[in-house]
Order: sequence, then C-alpha cells, then structure tokens
Amino acid sequence: MNKKTPNKNPVREVLIMNKKTPNKTLIAVILLFFSCALMCARSIDPDVEIRIKGLVCPSCAIGLKNIFKRNFYVKELKMDTKKGLLFLEYQSIEIHPSKIKKMVKNSGYEVASIKWLKKKEPNRYNKP
Repeated sequence: MNKKTPNKNPVREVLIMNKKTPNKTLIAVILLFFSCALMCARSIDPDVEIRIKGLVCPSCAIGLKNIFKRNFYVKELKMDTKKGLLFLEYQSIEIHPSKIKKMVKNSGYEVASIKWLKKKEPNRYNKP
C-alpha cells in the first residue's frame, strides 16, 4: 500500500533550506558590486592644499564645496575637516591665490595658508 508522508511538501523544505543558507549568486552579485565601486572610485591628485581656519565639521564644508564647484577650473575637490584642509585639483589653468582667498572669504571662512603641491612648469607654448 501507498504510505503518504504527513504534511511534508518538498518545495517548502527547499525554500526553508534556502533561507538558512546564503544564496551563492547573491553573494557573487554583492562582491561584484563592491569591486566595481572600488574600481570606479577616483583618487584625487591635488595641485593645491589650502588650510582653512574654522573648518571643523562636514556640514561646515558644504558651503566651501558649493563655491569651489561653481568655478570652471576646479576639476576635483577633497576636504579633510579633522585637519581643516581643502585639496584642489585644477582642470588646466591654475586659480590665482587671490581668487582662492576671495572664494573662501565669500563662504564665511579665512585662509590660513596655501601650499602648492605640484611643481609649476610652463606649458609647451611658453618654453623659452
């Protein structure tokens, strides 16, 4: 005679088993996503380091970031609020220090120092 198993559904058992064990494809997709995110993250090669008095928190940096992002010549911008530093990378033409000081002052801060990190070299048209 045919014995029936009491209330055991094989599909339900498989679903319960999958809930307990992580899905390999899900893990692969997550790893792929994070590896792509790390590869796409750009590193900045700053031209100028600006020390700003009063830059102590990320919300303070929003005004500075907005002002510098409006400038066409700023390629990339990075801030270190713990040290009060702002790093700028130019497109091709450097921004004059007086213009930098004016932008910082317009956002409500004061420049403590400006340090050029790259050696200034004339472009090929200005060589003697």
